Amino acid sequence: MFLFGKKDKKEKKAEEVPVINQEELMKQAEEKVQQLEGTQGDARIELLNEAGSLYMQAGEYDEAIRYYEESFEMKKVMGKSYTDLMSLYNKKRQQAAEAKDDEKITYYFGKVQEMMQISKDMIRGKI
Repeated sequence: MFLFGKKDKKEKKAEEVPVINQEELMKQAEEKVQQLEGTQGDARIELLNEAGSLYMQAGEYDEAIRYYEESFEMKKVMGKSYTDLMSLYNKKRQQAAEAKDDEKITYYFGKVQEMMQISKDMIRGKI
């Protein structure tokens, strides 16, 4: 008799994820920010994205947005920085909704809409 669909279920080993505390993330982010001084071009964009990512992981969303936006202004590229920035805008919008702050809800909704329009323009070759 055929036993289709039956597969051995192997126990998955829990992957060990290194835990980095917020202090360490902030220290690393500040090092990246210090390296920005005098850095230009693609190297600067990379440092801005790294700083944004570290601040995001540390839960410092406003700082993360600041560095991601600067990077995105220098070079509009679909990638991790774009998706992280969209995620940050949505988190800030959610926080504003929980605080019942209509002004910030509208602001961050507008930011998400701007990013969506930029992605459409990039796909259409306008940027």
